[in-house]
Amino acid sequence: METPGRESRHPRAAQVCRSCKLRKRKCDKALPKCSSCARKQIVCEYVENVRSKPHSPVASSDRWWETSPVNQVLDFPTLLFLDPALLRHGQVETGRVAAPLSSQILQLLGDADDIRKTAYQFFDHVHQWMPFISKKRFEGLDLPSSFQSRPDIALLLLGLKLITTFPPVGLQTTRTPLYHATKHFYLEVEGSSVFSISVLQAGVLIALYELGHGIYPAAFLSVGACARYAHALGIGAGPTVQTSRVLTMVEVEERKRVWWAIVILDRFVSIGCPGRLFTTADPRLDDLLPANDAAWDQGILGPDDCSPLSSPMTRHMSKFALLCQAARLLGQVLRHVSNESVVLDDSWMQLDRTLQSMLAACLDVDSPDYDQITFVYSTLVALHAPWFSSDCSNAVNAERIRCARSVLEKVTDRIGANLVERQCFLGRDPADLSPWGLFFAYQICGAHMRAPERSAPLLEVVRCLKEGLLAINVRWKAAGVYLQLLEAQEAIRFS
Repeated sequence: METPGRESRHPRAAQVCRSCKLRKRKCDKALPKCSSCARKQIVCEYVENVRSKPHSPVASSDRWWETSPVNQVLDFPTLLFLDPALLRHGQVETGRVAAPLSSQILQLLGDADDIRKTAYQFFDHVHQWMPFISKKRFEGLDLPSSFQSRPDIALLLLGLKLITTFPPVGLQTTRTPLYHATKHFYLEVEGSSVFSISVLQAGVLIALYELGHGIYPAAFLSVGACARYAHALGIGAGPTVQTSRVLTMVEVEERKRVWWAIVILDRFVSIGCPGRLFTTADPRLDDLLPANDAAWDQGILGPDDCSPLSSPMTRHMSKFALLCQAARLLGQVLRHVSNESVVLDDSWMQLDRTLQSMLAACLDVDSPDYDQITFVYSTLVALHAPWFSSDCSNAVNAERIRCARSVLEKVTDRIGANLVERQCFLGRDPADLSPWGLFFAYQICGAHMRAPERSAPLLEVVRCLKEGLLAINVRWKAAGVYLQLLEAQEAIRFS
């Protein structure tokens, strides 16, 4: 028999075990089993009084199952990923508690008049060449109250202000306080339970800002994040991923347009460095193109207003639809140029013919869209730029070099006629400019600067292109980066 002193050193439970209590037997409260249960070889369970505190670590660790998650709030994004089928029954309550906006965000957004002014700036300028936010739906928002109760709307408004604000004159960096605040707020909202297309559209605006101002690798990474977020929303991910029911044609069109905007950025962000992987799949020929831009802005879309990607290019096709087709071709061009067996591949001929036809379609309208045309020019130049200064004379590459130099000559003639003689580009409002033409202007300038002989007309073209880049630098700082690269090329040439 154990002595009282020795017995006191063994841990004891605070209450008798369940078995002894039910059998009305004396329990010595030994752990992990009392002696009575041990002799009878039955389960020994201790039930602690809720009013008492645990007296030993052993008793506390044996109660892990008493913690239950049933009182936790089930947020929509988690449910969407773990078991989206439950959403179809409509019986799951999801919590969305919006934290109040910080004083910094409220100060950046301004009052209701400032917000309306920002929206007008966007729809009057940027929306004309990148229409992926529904003007009809935006006008239906109760902005004075909705942006303070909905962080996703506040984030979208902040993105609109970011993309419409010109970089300060004399500032050496475009990573402004507004840019940092928008990025930080985006990460905050993205990591919360708020899950909406407005957050995605704000992400696209941030990526577009970074692309236009030459903020790399942030632009490349931001585009990839947008593609992932779109997939999470069921946009561009196929029919198997459904997050919510879309009840209006305006919503259907808006989801389609935001996906095409991501595809465009995903291709253009890598136009200078072919070989980087795309985060979006290549559009299929049966994918639908955006509908008529004016009809969408008015919210009067019908089921027959959309045409597939395989449709022939016509002058009646919307400007954004033609831009989407050009983005698909840009993806094919970048894959072709980065292919190691490109020398033996003659697919460039078909790409060249298709791009020439698209360029003709862009010009065959009453009011040519210069931003759309410069995107096609950049795509065409991306196809032929590696061969502008090639000195390879073998028979396999002879036709490729001849075609590239022919494209260089035609583009230069067009620049001489429009940019030099008519000055149709230099007089534009900087707020209307897109960054699509920066790449082709830089490549054409560089090709002529590397030429062994430069005539007076070519020197004038180079001068005007540099002047154009300097004018665009007021709006998009990536133009200034290209000017620095041209200066570096000139220094290398003379050294």
